[in-house]
Amino acid sequence: MKRLPELGTDAIVRISRQGGFAAVTALSRPREIDFAQCNPDQRDQVCSVLQTCLPVTTEGNAGAADRRFYRIELQFGQQNTQRDLVLQVPEEGAPDDLVQLWKEGT
Repeated sequence: MKRLPELGTDAIVRISRQGGFAAVTALSRPREIDFAQCNPDQRDQVCSVLQTCLPVTTEGNAGAADRRFYRIELQFGQQNTQRDLVLQVPEEGAPDDLVQLWKEGT
């Protein structure tokens, strides 16, 4: 089973909805969550949501041009060891908690 990397207070999570026939930037409504601004419970909640997404993630192209997906960008690690990870979750397979996180944040 896939596991989420350890995310500390230096992590930043960006979630956006992309794809579809008419890709309209305003509809992507990107959400950014800076773990430095979150309390431990909020960080745990976000990590839990991201962990539930791992079984349905795709890499690279999320599918056909008419398919919508959620793009999750993780930026984590110290300055000299900073890492990036991109997950794509097809809209039809997205857990409700991910949709709620995208809409409302922490």
